[in-house]
Amino acid sequence: MEIRVLKTFVAVARLQGFSAAARALNTVQPAVSRQISDLEAELGVSLFRRSTREVHITAAGDMLLKEAEQIIAHEERARQQVQRAGQGQIGRLRVGFLGSACQSFLPRLILRYSEAFPEVQVSLLEMRAFEQTQALSEGRLDISLSRGLSPSAPDSITSLDLYTDQLMAFVPLNHALASRASISLDELADERFVLYNRSGSATLFDQTISACHKAGFSPEIIQQANTMQAVLTSVASCLGVAIAPACIRKLDMTGCGSLRLQDRTVSIPFQMHFQSPGTEATTSAFIDLVKAARKQIRQEMNPSRTLSRG
Repeated sequence: MEIRVLKTFVAVARLQGFSAAARALNTVQPAVSRQISDLEAELGVSLFRRSTREVHITAAGDMLLKEAEQIIAHEERARQQVQRAGQGQIGRLRVGFLGSACQSFLPRLILRYSEAFPEVQVSLLEMRAFEQTQALSEGRLDISLSRGLSPSAPDSITSLDLYTDQLMAFVPLNHALASRASISLDELADERFVLYNRSGSATLFDQTISACHKAGFSPEIIQQANTMQAVLTSVASCLGVAIAPACIRKLDMTGCGSLRLQDRTVSIPFQMHFQSPGTEATTSAFIDLVKAARKQIRQEMNPSRTLSRG
């Protein structure tokens, strides 16, 4: 039974006539009669009792009418849902993120997205950089908010720069350098260091060590913390000093001071990554929203922006 034929049958049943159904369907009566006859032959039952003036539905036709109306309604719902999914109005969006690098602006982006697409199910997954790359390449994430990809990342992943970060020094508030606005990196040569774990971001760890080597020393690393907040907590506890991206100033800085580095250290891009081609409509809508917000994000995350100390 074709949907087109069922719609013709329902029109005849509701309007109780072939001519009226033909007018409603913008077709001719012979075409309507032929479709009903073919349907009756297919089912092996009479659906209508016909007379010269009237058309009456049979018991079998009445049963089919109930089912046909449900089928047509379901078909229409399915059509609408498919169209809405294609427009990104329904579906899901799975976002992996580095909390320390986007805590200040990601909630705002998600709120805007959810207001525009209330029927899209959004999942936020805090993951380390290499975990995001793997999940994105395996189809377990739609969006990755992370630092630059490693050279081994799949070519199918597209990256969009959001802002550029820089390394800063973090010291306890009672440290002799804490009152300074900036320092030369070699002034920390005799300090003990707490760094972010290399397993979390090998690139960031290696960039930090390289910057110290260029300043003429090898850092004495007493601890590798598994989160950026743990780095700051260790510094505030006077376990050591840290070199880390400026973005972590958006975390709880209680007990810590941050100092700009006078040395020309490496730039640290923070990016949005996604699979391309084949991007889902829900993902494309989020990408467009982030693109529109990039200027504001860059101003907000500017490493030279002054923040209050803990």
